[in-house]
Amino acid sequence: MSEAKIKICGLTTAGDARMAASLGADYLGIIFAESPRRIDVARGQEIRAAVPAAALVGVFKDQPLADVEGISHACNVDLVQLHGAETPSYCDDVLQRTGKPVVKAFRAPRAPEAAELAAFGTTSYFLFDLDRDAVDETTAIEHAWDDVATMRSLGFRIFVAGGIDASNVRAVLARTHAFAVDVCRGVEASPGIKNAQVLEQFMKEARA
Repeated sequence: MSEAKIKICGLTTAGDARMAASLGADYLGIIFAESPRRIDVARGQEIRAAVPAAALVGVFKDQPLADVEGISHACNVDLVQLHGAETPSYCDDVLQRTGKPVVKAFRAPRAPEAAELAAFGTTSYFLFDLDRDAVDETTAIEHAWDDVATMRSLGFRIFVAGGIDASNVRAVLARTHAFAVDVCRGVEASPGIKNAQVLEQFMKEARA
């Protein structure tokens, strides 16, 4: 059985959050940045109330520190994910102001170099979101996953995302040895709404 953690992201309803938690997801992601899956504070609080014991991840992108701090506290998130061009010092400030571990995300055709990750000294986790629009060859995708495996071997705790679904999650985890896998579109019926059967199958494959 895979020991990788599982994050279900882009949740927009309390019902889907409860379903993901009941199926054993380790992290539940809710998005407060520009996105078809963006929710407001009231919905975030509703989801938090529905899954009080879950590890809730608030996702932000290049937003004012005051907004990240206020929303994180209002929705009582457990981790703060930064999905934009945030600097190491910005991540330091988020940690100081929220008291929550930071997940710094990178969306690119290749994973960052070790030196770039090391610059984020107070960041607890990293997320590599493979930009498949910029990668049109299978070999390039495989090289990107190999980059993640290299970073993992150096001790970085990395979430992997980007084009992952039930059909390939086993292969991705086997190749990357990722700390966690992050899925959003791969388990949806429509943007922000999860498909129960697809989600259940994904969880089975990711745990295999």
